[in-house]
Amino acid sequence: MHDGLGQHPAPTHVVAHLSDTHLLAGGALLGGAIDTAGHLRDALARLELAAPTADALVISGDCTDLGEPEAYALLRELVEPVAARMGAIVVYAAGNHDERAPMWRALHDVESAAPYDHVHEVAGLRIVSLDTSLAGFHHGAFDDGQAEWLADALATPAEHGTLLVMHHPPLPYRARIMQVLEFRDEPRLAEVLAGSDVRAILSGHLHVNGSGTFAGIPVILANATSYADDLAAGPRGFQGVDAAQSANVLEVYPSTIAHSVVPGRAHPSLTPLPTDLHAQLAALDARGRTDRFSRKR
Repeated sequence: MHDGLGQHPAPTHVVAHLSDTHLLAGGALLGGAIDTAGHLRDALARLELAAPTADALVISGDCTDLGEPEAYALLRELVEPVAARMGAIVVYAAGNHDERAPMWRALHDVESAAPYDHVHEVAGLRIVSLDTSLAGFHHGAFDDGQAEWLADALATPAEHGTLLVMHHPPLPYRARIMQVLEFRDEPRLAEVLAGSDVRAILSGHLHVNGSGTFAGIPVILANATSYADDLAAGPRGFQGVDAAQSANVLEVYPSTIAHSVVPGRAHPSLTPLPTDLHAQLAALDARGRTDRFSRKR
């Protein structure tokens, strides 16, 4: 299928990715100042405009700030109607601020303190959610049982490959103090992923947009919807700001994955292009489109 105006076909899948929502019971303000529920509403509204028919909506951890049952109920209240309108499955991952038992209970009506690990499949694309949280700590890791579980989950390649969702990114962290809270099981994870069909790793945790590679696999970080880390504080500082929140849209193609950032809050805009420009271009052949929109005047 080719529904665009360029050389690439339409993506096989579209994935909306947000992270670090840090919701509190009753929609309470984080630190007495940050409206995390309101910011999530804004980010979801903008994601719905950017990716109205997304196949999956991924939240890569720190869904709540304190693991409160009421905060998970609020998460579902905000997220799931948007996903339903998109026609998207919802993929939750556990972060260091989440608590396993309340998360299982609120999201699945299951009594468990086991790692919050899941496998989802949507039209041949596998999405694996790996719990890298550790009870009582903020750094990340995973245990032998999870390593075996992940290896089993990846044993048979999926038609369109796999996206691995894990809260703690397996990357070097720019903010030095956050290095204390890094993912500490990189060698074991690399061993499990070797030769697998994992095409990208989706993470959060650092409250910044970022990317890198791990074991030859792209790692894509979603900024927080709650508050962002201002890296202008310098590598030895950490400055949270109630600004610059965003979410991501991933488009999965047979040979690549394209990643775009969607600003999470309303902002002044320049005068838009004509609303009928796409229709004008679609009515032309490739040479006509080039002359109409690419040629410098």
